[in-house]
Amino acid sequence: MSTPIEKTAVQSLTLRSAAAIAIAAAADRLGVILPDGAAQEAAGALIDLIVTLGLIGVAVGRARARTPIV
Repeated sequence: MSTPIEKTAVQSLTLRSAAAIAIAAAADRLGVILPDGAAQEAAGALIDLIVTLGLIGVAVGRARARTPIV
């Protein structure tokens, strides 16, 4: 088990909880009834998607860069 200092932002329960609350609130506003645990699963998937897209963006940016990393 990692200590709080070793935890990354992606593993943060606060971040995942905030995303789950936002998804549940949006679903409620739209009148969609989510099964138990669906908001948490969707929040985890959304965070993973954002991280993956960010890493792809960094890779593309580095591939297009004309100067070395200093």
